[in-house]
Amino acid sequence: MATPMSGTIPRHLCVTTLGSPGCHLPTSQSGGWKARVDKYRLQGQGGISAAAAIVGDTSLVTSAEDHRPSIFNMAQEFHPTVRPSTRFDAAADANTLKKAMKGMGTDEAAIIKVLAVRPSVQRLAILEYYNSTFERDLLKDLKKELSGNFEDVIVAMMTPMPEYLAKELHDAIKLKHAEVIVEILCSYQNVMIKAIKASYNQQFDDSLEEDLKDGLSGIFESLMLSMASAHRSDEYREENNEAIAKKLYNNGQGLSESDMIAALSTCSFKQLHGIFVAYYTIAGRTLGETFDQEYKGQERNNMKAIFQCLEKRVAFFAEALHKAMAGAGTKDKDLIRLMVSRAEVDLASIKTEYQSIYSKSLEADIKSEASGDYKKLLLALLNPN
Repeated sequence: MATPMSGTIPRHLCVTTLGSPGCHLPTSQSGGWKARVDKYRLQGQGGISAAAAIVGDTSLVTSAEDHRPSIFNMAQEFHPTVRPSTRFDAAADANTLKKAMKGMGTDEAAIIKVLAVRPSVQRLAILEYYNSTFERDLLKDLKKELSGNFEDVIVAMMTPMPEYLAKELHDAIKLKHAEVIVEILCSYQNVMIKAIKASYNQQFDDSLEEDLKDGLSGIFESLMLSMASAHRSDEYREENNEAIAKKLYNNGQGLSESDMIAALSTCSFKQLHGIFVAYYTIAGRTLGETFDQEYKGQERNNMKAIFQCLEKRVAFFAEALHKAMAGAGTKDKDLIRLMVSRAEVDLASIKTEYQSIYSKSLEADIKSEASGDYKKLLLALLNPN
């Protein structure tokens, strides 16, 4: 398994627009913090947010027939909890943080007040100003002053998201945590997958593809390798839904795995939802139910996770958050990753879905599972304003 390597993250990890080829089925570099933060800063001042560059399609197939499977109720709108501030002042925020860590004791409330309401692009701009102006390392200063889970959340927040998710993906492959691998490789657009892969390949001795081949097997390995290739289309063609669904159904002779891998990894998220509806109409069951029939054991669980993530992402993440807090002991690593990585993407939508599924609020469960400044910071990410 790969081991960490030192070095800065390449400038291209911040790219926000990349082309992608159309959905298809088979027939028969380096730069410093300043360059990166300049691009982040542009995004935070009236341009598109980092989240807008990485989330999937938001205009999805709709239907009023609520009694049908959830594939027929896919009008998903993805709302973050943390958005760029129009009154952002990196200098003022950096000075607030310096003051919070000056002298005896630390003003954790001030740190939360600044960092929890800033998206990653603005937090990195604060870091750049702090480091250059005070000739100190903000991340090192924060680590020195903080501890425990509170420190872990702050470090995650102050790490560029591709770098952070690459580390989490590396851990998940090593520990064979399939749902985390699915969470990272199946929920982002090409630009973020490519950024994660580039960061992974720089941080560790082995490439992402090599580690996926070493750590996974079978159809799950094939699918994750295809997802990691980042060839997902951004197009939607309604006329393709039925044709692709028929290929997957394969005249009822068993799932066509080659067609399935190609469809799930190269069709746009919106196209997939249309395909899922068409498949249900043709087969009389969801593709997820077909996976239940075709696969067994852990392989079935892995395939079900992929379908759930692609079918209704906010429900998938709501369930992941619930699992992180259910039972004896909190899975803090999972809880931190989910809260930090989704805050700028769809955490507000996940929060609503959580309430709908479990008849209790995500906020209430966080309050019961976390404590102290750790709890205050998570709640601030959930309700930053």
